Amino acid sequence: MQTSFKMLERHGRYLAPAAMFLLIVVAWEYAPTLFSIPEFVLPRLSRVVAVLVDTRSIPVFFDNALVTLTEALAGLLIGGGLGLIFGIALSQSRLLMATFYPYIVALQCMPKVALAPLLVIWFGFGLTSKIMVVALLCFFPMLVNTITGLRSVSRENLELFQAIRAPVRATLVHLYIPAAMPNILTGVELAIVVSLLGAIVGEFVGAEKGLGVMLVQAQFQMNIPAVFAILLILVALGLLFNLSVKLIRQRLLFWIPQEAGQGRR
Repeated sequence: MQTSFKMLERHGRYLAPAAMFLLIVVAWEYAPTLFSIPEFVLPRLSRVVAVLVDTRSIPVFFDNALVTLTEALAGLLIGGGLGLIFGIALSQSRLLMATFYPYIVALQCMPKVALAPLLVIWFGFGLTSKIMVVALLCFFPMLVNTITGLRSVSRENLELFQAIRAPVRATLVHLYIPAAMPNILTGVELAIVVSLLGAIVGEFVGAEKGLGVMLVQAQFQMNIPAVFAILLILVALGLLFNLSVKLIRQRLLFWIPQEAGQGRR
C-alpha cells in the first residue's frame, strides 16, 4: 500500500502538470466558441498557433526575439554583475554601506518606467538604452540578495577562519561567497524575471526592433492573435531563463541536502 502511494505520488508530479496543460489548451481552444467571446478579446488557440507557425512570420519573430533576448541578457549581465560586485564591497565595509546604500535605495525607489524615456533620449533608439533599462532593474535584486547572503555567515565559521588567520581574500572566496550562493542565485532568479520586463518596457518607449515593438504594432492593428503569439514567445523565453538558473543552482548548490534532493527527484 505504501509502495503504491509512493508510485502514485511520484507519477502525480508529472501527470498533474500535464493534465493542467491539456485542460488549458482545450479550454483556450473551445471556450471562445462556446461562450461567444469575440476574437479581439480572446482568439482561439488554433488562431494563435497559426500565427506562430506561419512561414512568413517565423523569420520576423526570430529576428525580433533575438533583439529582445540580446537586450535582456546584456542588461542582466551588466546589472547583475554590478549588483554582485557592489554587494560584496558594501557588505565588507560599514563606511561604504553608510555612504552609498541610501542613494542606491533612493535610485531603486524611482520608477524605472519613468527613467526609460530619459535613457532613450540619452542613448538613442538602439540597443544601448534598452540594455541600460534592464541593467537598472536587475541591479537592486542582485545587490540586496548578495548583501543578505554575505551577512548570513555563521559566527562560528567566521571565528574558525579568524583562528587560522585566513587572509581576507581566502575568507571571502571560501567562506562568504559559498555561504551567500543560495541568496545570490535567488537574486539571479529575480533579476531574470525583470530582465525581459525591462527589455519590453524599453522597446515600448522607443525602439527600432524587438518583441515590444511588434507587440505595440499588433495592438494598433488590432491583430489580437499576433499579440497572444508574441506573449507566448515571451513566456517561452522566460521559462528558458528560469530553467537555466535551476540547472546552475543544482550544479553549484550540490552540498545543500534539499537542493541535491530536488536534483535527484
